[in-house]
Amino acid sequence: MIADRRLSATRLKLAQRHSSAIVVTSVSNVSYLTGFENVFDSEANVALLITSDIACVYTDFRYAEAAEAAAVGTPWIVCVPKESLYIELCAYAAERGIDEVALESSVPYGRFRFVSEQFQGRVEVVDAWIEEIRQVKEAAEIERISVAADLTDRALEHVKGQIVSGARECDIALAIEVFIRQNGGDAVAFDPIVASGPNSSRPHAKVSDRQFEVGDFVTVDLGARVSGYCSDLTRTFVIGSASDRQREIYDAVLAANKAGILAARAGVRGMDIDRAARDALGQHGLAEAFGHGLGHGVGIDVHEMPSVSPRGRDAVHAGSVVTIEPGVYIEGFGGVRIEDLVVIEEGGCRVLSAAPKELIEL
Repeated sequence: MIADRRLSATRLKLAQRHSSAIVVTSVSNVSYLTGFENVFDSEANVALLITSDIACVYTDFRYAEAAEAAAVGTPWIVCVPKESLYIELCAYAAERGIDEVALESSVPYGRFRFVSEQFQGRVEVVDAWIEEIRQVKEAAEIERISVAADLTDRALEHVKGQIVSGARECDIALAIEVFIRQNGGDAVAFDPIVASGPNSSRPHAKVSDRQFEVGDFVTVDLGARVSGYCSDLTRTFVIGSASDRQREIYDAVLAANKAGILAARAGVRGMDIDRAARDALGQHGLAEAFGHGLGHGVGIDVHEMPSVSPRGRDAVHAGSVVTIEPGVYIEGFGGVRIEDLVVIEEGGCRVLSAAPKELIEL
């Protein structure tokens, strides 16, 4: 069972780090480790207590029925405290003779302080234990991401014809979300980015009511969530005929995208994949206009391990799903980003994104 494998991987980390127990509170990590589907929302009150022989899910009444149904046939025992979740979790740990627990480094400080005060032993913070396990996807996870990527391609194709002079950024963003929800998506993976004209020089521009104009770059960054897994895709268009400068920048970013894809394979450090794309931009004198990392992992969350950036010192593993998304951003002129989703394999990578990448003039 998936839950057995993921739980075993977590227990192996406990043994390797000589830790007695870990308390997991990140909703994404809880969903991953338990394998429970359609149980916890992003605001869920939930925590896992894991030791070499304990696998308990603590949650409240709002999620109890769904969690108990999902736990049937799994190693997980669902506990529904009558009062404070963390008080009862700490009391149970003390009853079992647990004298130390690890907490995820992502835990809010208030929660860390509360658990530290309640627990009668040592509390330590550990970094990215579960995220490290999550970065290598199972075949079923890759299939779900592939379905999300296909839906994202179709959503972009659906709105492409609506990107015309006089249309607004917010209209396109809304059309993306409606299409994804009406065609099998759980939701958008993140708020779409639709950045036109001068806004396109801002990598994470907020959607506005700006109307498209002839001569604009329009960058559209979108993703779908399907069966709990995300996709991520970016394409950049030109309204009307592209200028020579626009075409030059676009061609440079496309070359960097292809260089990054060519470099992406198991065993290569994230920073070296990033460097391949950055060097390609440097050949066009545009490396300084690329200010963010080349990519990131995608899975249950749209941003997760591994890092494909100048800070990505670890090698990427076969089975990781990452983005390759070089960009050039010139204030006052505009920007271009071309992003594909790829599966890392031993001899290279497999591209999941199918949306055309040649420059499209609308």
